[in-house]
Amino acid sequence: MRNFACIICVLAALAAAASVPAQAQTATAFDGTYRGVSRHLEGASFGGSTRACPLPDGVPAPLRIVNGVARAGPAENPLEGSVTTQGVLVMNASRGAKFEGQIDAQGRAVGRLMFVCSYQLTWQRQ
Repeated sequence: MRNFACIICVLAALAAAASVPAQAQTATAFDGTYRGVSRHLEGASFGGSTRACPLPDGVPAPLRIVNGVARAGPAENPLEGSVTTQGVLVMNASRGAKFEGQIDAQGRAVGRLMFVCSYQLTWQRQ
């Protein structure tokens, strides 16, 4: 009976140890500040002219993720959203712009910002 109790204890300890990596993999794994790398104008949405696009190619403002909550852009109209445990990043702005992207294991966040114009944005974790 004593050996049976020891076996149960060992199995319980192994099960607890095996669950630690799964619990450790949370959206907070992507927390940090990401510096802007590039903003590339892809074109006007709805087939319009790119002359109406307000931002030229350049570098996006920093992206900050805290407790899985993401925020980027100007204070008056920021993109705000969240990142999943798989690194899927979705942010929206109050005026209707939407960003959908992915953060990879090397800390590179890449995605598309869509509104009147479409941009590909890239950030790198610092």
